[in-house]
Amino acid sequence: MGEYVKEWLSLDQQVEKLVSRGLDVNPRERAATLLRAVGYYRLTGYLYPLRNSQQYVDEDGKARTRILSGYRSGASIDHISQVIAFDRTCACS
Repeated sequence: MGEYVKEWLSLDQQVEKLVSRGLDVNPRERAATLLRAVGYYRLTGYLYPLRNSQQYVDEDGKARTRILSGYRSGASIDHISQVIAFDRTCACS
């Protein structure tokens, strides 16, 4: 088993990390509340479709998509908060 090397981040540091990747986190208090409720890992799962991507051709000539760490313009904590709220109320079975 590999060693875990990522350092622990406080809620404020997690919010700053999202900001540094281009996410609109206003109001910041809402971002911290959401992070406290769902956690960074789950939140970034919801944010995954909003990440920037880059098209490229691999060495075999196949078109590929590389997912980048930054978020698309307009990506916001408010939108993701609404998606999470909808997901929680959906009684899909």
